[in-house]
This record gives sequence, structure tokens and C-alpha cells, in this order.
Amino acid sequence: MRGRIAAGLAVVGLTLAPSLAVAHPHVFVEANLEILRNAQGAVTELRHVWRFDELFSSMVLLDYDENGDGKLDSDELDAVSQTVTQSLSEYNFYTEVRLGREPQAFQGPERIMVDYTDGQVLMFFAATMKEPLEIAGKPFRVAVSDPTYYVAIEIADESAVQITGNGTACKAAIERPDFDQLYAQNSQTLTEQFFNDPANASLGDDWLTWVNFQCD
Repeated sequence: MRGRIAAGLAVVGLTLAPSLAVAHPHVFVEANLEILRNAQGAVTELRHVWRFDELFSSMVLLDYDENGDGKLDSDELDAVSQTVTQSLSEYNFYTEVRLGREPQAFQGPERIMVDYTDGQVLMFFAATMKEPLEIAGKPFRVAVSDPTYYVAIEIADESAVQITGNGTACKAAIERPDFDQLYAQNSQTLTEQFFNDPANASLGDDWLTWVNFQCD
């Protein structure tokens, strides 16, 4: 039973046809993103808040509510945290950071904080840049996406993105992919990729939802 949460988050043990896995996400997440800049204006942390859909949240409750009281107590939430921290670490916490075209390294959390409120699972965690990242006047962007599109992570609009610290001169704009067009152009390749290795299939940067930053 508990394997379902790892499968849902990490695309492990997919039983759907590969093309369907690409075309239709099966877990839905509302995401908020905070970019923390230090006194010099360099990015030091990415802070995430994720709210999961009610269907997936009900699966988590079913699997982890050991005492059957219809809620998740602290020990049960700790068990969820251990599972999702391990699962998401294998997929870079669904986070990509680019400065220009170059990927930027970060350290994931030791532990994802998990809560269960109003029938939905909430997750909170921070990713720390390996080195403070100077972004003033440079093309800086962050993706919060599942590259296999099994989990649909949605940043509703720019109001769900915050820039704190020395970040008052930053602007953020969300860039969303056209999934229908991308799938129509790549359906054969994608089907072969998922058939060969569904757990490690990645669709590339064009399939990710990016937050593009312009900072002084």
C-alpha cells in the first residue's frame, strides 16, 4: 500500500501505457515558490510550498493512517516525510535551476515537512544553492515540474512567486509549455522512451514550466 505514494511521486512502477502517462498527469499539485537572496543579491535558497489534490491526499491518508482515526498524527506525518524525501531526492525534488543555459547545483532538504489540512497533503521544504548564485543582470530561471509529466505541478500565476531578501528589484514571469503541440511533435520518440525506461524518462527543458527572473 505505501508503495503507491512513492510511485505517484517518483513515477515508479507505472502500469499505464507510456503514451497515456505523458498525455495525462495523475497527481496534481498547487505550488508556491520563494527565492531568497542574500545581502549581496545572490540567490541562496529556493523555498517550496506544495498542496496536493484531494484524490492523491486521500491515498496518502489511507496508506499512513495507522490508528484509523481519519487524520495523520505526528508519527504518521513523519513516516510520510521519510517516504517523500527519499522519493523526491531521486528526481531532484522536481526542481531545475538555470543561469543562462547552465544548470546550477543545489542541496535538497534533509527532510520535507508534511502536513495534512482540510483533506489535502501539504509539503514544505527548502533547497540550498551549493554556492550563492549571482543573478543581477543575468538570465535566471527556475522550473518546478515533473519532467515525465506524471505529476502536474502548477504555479497558478506570478502572485505565487515571491522574491525575498535583497530582491526588490526582481520581476518574475511564468513560461508554460504547450503540451499538446509538444506531444504531437514527439509522440513516437516519447512512447519509445517511456517503454524502454519509464522511471527515468525525461522530456527535456521544453516540457517544464519555468519561472523567468529579471533582477537588477
